[in-house]
Amino acid sequence: MTPICFRSPSALAVLLVCVAAPIAAQGIKKGSTPLRSARDELREFRETYSEAYNKKDTVTVAGMYTPNAVVIQGNGNVLVGKDAIQSAIAKNAPQWKHVTLTSDTWRVVGNTAWDVGTTRMEGSEGGEQVSHYLTVLRRGSKFWKIERLAVVPERPTESTVDSAAH
Repeated sequence: MTPICFRSPSALAVLLVCVAAPIAAQGIKKGSTPLRSARDELREFRETYSEAYNKKDTVTVAGMYTPNAVVIQGNGNVLVGKDAIQSAIAKNAPQWKHVTLTSDTWRVVGNTAWDVGTTRMEGSEGGEQVSHYLTVLRRGSKFWKIERLAVVPERPTESTVDSAAH
């Protein structure tokens, strides 16, 4: 392998900027929120979200998304940007049922968190709708906000036959 040789310090500086810029853009800062605090903040975030959802407080729910958030709904619709998300929230809020969010696992790296969990919602005929979610959250200077959300409804099993065989 031929070694790379820089004939000028400015070429080396440009290379370092090109390599360092994407790393810095990831939002991972040294000395950011301690893991214990992040865990408590994320628990509080889920509680605030579900309380606002259950009260049909559309302003609070919509305010928990970043301006460029993306939501993949359980029906496959994709909402891009806070305006589209706010519009869907305002339209659908009258039909919202009581929801319970349970985090199954989460990870925090700097100012980014991944929360994977289960949503349980009252069904229209007394049953329960169960979905699974994956949320990517970003922490600003003070608060976490939803950057990406994907929801996958759990389908009731019709038989005990392995679904992979179909």
